[in-house]
Formats: sequence, structure tokens, C-alpha cells
Amino acid sequence: MADPAGLEGALAALPEAKRELARLMLAARQPVPAHPAPRCGAGPVPPTALQSRLWRRERTHPAVATGSHALRLTGPLDPQRLTSALTGVLRRHEALRTRLTVSSTGQPQLHVDEEPFLRLTRADLSGFTPQAAAERVVLQTTESASTVLDLESGRTSAFRLLRLAPDEHVLILASHLAVFDGWSSGVFLADLTAGYREGAAGPAGSPGLQFPDYADWQHRWLAGPDGSAELARRRAVFAADPPAPRAPGGFERGHVPVRLARGPVDAGLELGAAEGATPFMTLLAALAVVLARREGRTSLVIGTPAAGRFAGPLEGAVGQFTTVVPIRLDLAGGPTFRELLHRTRAAVADALAHQRLPVDVLFGDGTPPPYNVLFALHNYPAVPLDLPGIEVGQLPGPPARHLELYSPDPAAALACIGLVERDDGEIGGTAEYNRHAATPEDVRGLLTGIEDVLDRATAAPASPLTT
Repeated sequence: MADPAGLEGALAALPEAKRELARLMLAARQPVPAHPAPRCGAGPVPPTALQSRLWRRERTHPAVATGSHALRLTGPLDPQRLTSALTGVLRRHEALRTRLTVSSTGQPQLHVDEEPFLRLTRADLSGFTPQAAAERVVLQTTESASTVLDLESGRTSAFRLLRLAPDEHVLILASHLAVFDGWSSGVFLADLTAGYREGAAGPAGSPGLQFPDYADWQHRWLAGPDGSAELARRRAVFAADPPAPRAPGGFERGHVPVRLARGPVDAGLELGAAEGATPFMTLLAALAVVLARREGRTSLVIGTPAAGRFAGPLEGAVGQFTTVVPIRLDLAGGPTFRELLHRTRAAVADALAHQRLPVDVLFGDGTPPPYNVLFALHNYPAVPLDLPGIEVGQLPGPPARHLELYSPDPAAALACIGLVERDDGEIGGTAEYNRHAATPEDVRGLLTGIEDVLDRATAAPASPLTT
């Protein structure tokens, strides 16, 4: 086989058509970098593994991949300026101009439309009483979360602007989860703020990396020797873990509000911090004890969503980068909670080092993953929405659809415990669960179990754990 440098040097001697083909052949022989880089050309690229799953599922479950956010805007809003800013965000981020088509060989491909298309509907509620207007805002927010978005047509976002009074509006965004993750909401709002404040002047340019760059890289990396070797190694790690059982009735979503008790949790987090464990690691260790007792095991796997933005330039792009990282927790030998914290630190660090590997590929052979509980402590960066003369507030929205987003096989999922640490130190959120696999009481039992483990651990940190 010719040396790549020699082939590169011979390109100039080829006719233009053959020269381009040779360049493509040469690029295919280069090693895939460990991190995404700008792709060559603007042609279609394969979707990510997660996008492929969501695309298949939405064919039989419309609106399953719709997320919704709502903002209250109090002050002298300029609707035309807002419309221009929204269009600017769509133009800046390729993920929001992406559609999925099927090639002649039956393979899905991502295409990026050149021009943005803003889908914005307006409604004037100023003629209603405050109570009636509030009821219609709730109705509109609920409807937004059920909006049927479609990755194939490119209808991946839809906005609603509700006018409650001359100086009070509500902006609702429905977004397709295949192109928009939790981190993206911060990126989106920051760019929207800049576009509203500065008009055509900002934000300038485009992100260093776009989501299609990442999708193209993931496909090539998985097909290359490094990705194949990584997949083989990680499958060997989890080879002895039994797959989670599927619920006989399949999957049906339920939700339970979560608020952990301050006393035992605060003391437990203080103990964890003394051992070098983050709040996430401490709560994860406590959950592992609860699940180990529940299942009568000393080794188990818990899944956790990770941002997936392992390359700095990805942090400024809108897209669906979230991945689920399986973490194996080892409770063998009756460790103390302090010892378990150190094991958990090592397990989390090891798992996050492999977040480039999509869970849909790792456990994508039709067998459920070896975990049925997911745990997350969200820490998306706060975004100050500094619109001139306008006070911005977040409105509560419908519960999230995390299990179908994070689990390759929702029927094998028990629960996803999604927590948020608030500024006042309180930890709460929502636990989503499968009604065919658990009851609300089962889910509450996991949460009170976490509190109990932390309470006992702080009272006797040197005592061995029993599972």
C-alpha cells in the first residue's frame, strides 16, 4: 500500500475529479482523532447512536422525543426583536437546522438545511382574567410538551409567544430531544440573550464545533480500530453482569416528586466531602447500598447520564450529546461507608473516562443493559438572562421523559432519580419510574433508603455495611 505522504504528493498530477476522490480515500486512511474536529464538507453524515434509537421509536410513539421549556418575560418586550434573535440562534446552530433522511441503501443520514425556519405562533391572552390567562398558559405549556416534532421533516423546534399584558409575555420552546439536551438550553438562552441585546452584531460566528461534526466523528471512531478496541474492552468489563429484566407489561411512565431530608443528607455530604467525594458520589454510594440490600447482591451497576461534552469546543454547541455511563459499584467484603466512598470515587472516575462510547452501542444487541436504575445530580451551568429592561423567570413545565431518552430498553428500566442541588443546599427533583415495574411506594423507598444510609453512616462511619 502506498505511503499516505506519497499519495498526498501525487494529488496535483491527477485530474480534478479524480483528485477529489483521492483526497477522500486518503482521509479515510487517516486515524480518527480521539476528539471531534470540524468535518470536511457539508454533506450528510450518519446520525449518532442515540439519534437512531429516538428516530426508530418516534415512528411508533409520536412526541416521545419532545421536550419543553417556558419562560416568563416581564417588561417592555420587543416581539420583532425577539423573533430576529430566535432566528439568529437557529442560524448559528446546525443542530437546529438538521433533518434525517433515509438513503437509497436504507441508511439514515443527517442533513443540515442552509437557511433557518422559525416556527413561531402567537396568542394574545390579555383579554382574559388573570386566572383564566394563567390556566391557558398551563394548557399551552402542556400542549407544547406533546407537540409532535419530526426529525425526518426537520421540524425539530416550535415556539409559542403568549401575550398576557403589554409588559408580560410567556415564551414556550418545544424541542426535539434528538437535537437538544439539558446543556443546550443554557447555550440556547445565552445566544438568545446576546441576539436580543445586540441584534445582528451578536453573537458573532458559529461554534468551533457543530453537532454534525460530533455525529460524523462518532460514526468514524466507532468504525475505526480505536473505537472497536474500546467497545471490546468495555463489553468484557460488563460481560458477567446479568441484563436487567424486562417488565411483562412493557413501559408506562410515572413520576414522583423528590425532596431529600436536609438533616441526614447534609451530614452525609459533609462526611463525603471529608473523604474527597463529591455530592454525586456520596449520594450514589448511598443508593448503591439501598439497591444492594434490595437485590441481595454485593456488586451492581447503576447508570448515570453524563453531559458527553468531553471536548471543550463542544460546550458551546446546541445538540444532543448526553450519554449514559454505566458505573459498577463493589460492596463485597463488608466495607465501611468511608471505604465505599473511596471505591465509588474510583468507579465514577473510571466510568467517566469511557463516556465517548455510546450506551446504545455498548448494550445495543437487543439485550437490556445490566442496570435498571439511573441516577443523576444535575449541575448544568446557570445562565443569567440579562435582557434589557426585562425580568426573566423560569416557569414549571411538564415532567421530563428521561427513561426513554436515557435507557436503550425502557421496558427494562425501574426508575430514573433526577436530582438538582439548589442554591440553598436543598436537593430535590423528580423520580421517573416504569409503572409496570414499580409503584410510587417502591420509588419513595429508594429515596428514604438513601436518607437512612446517610444517617447511619454519619452516626457510625467506621462500622461495616451490611447488604
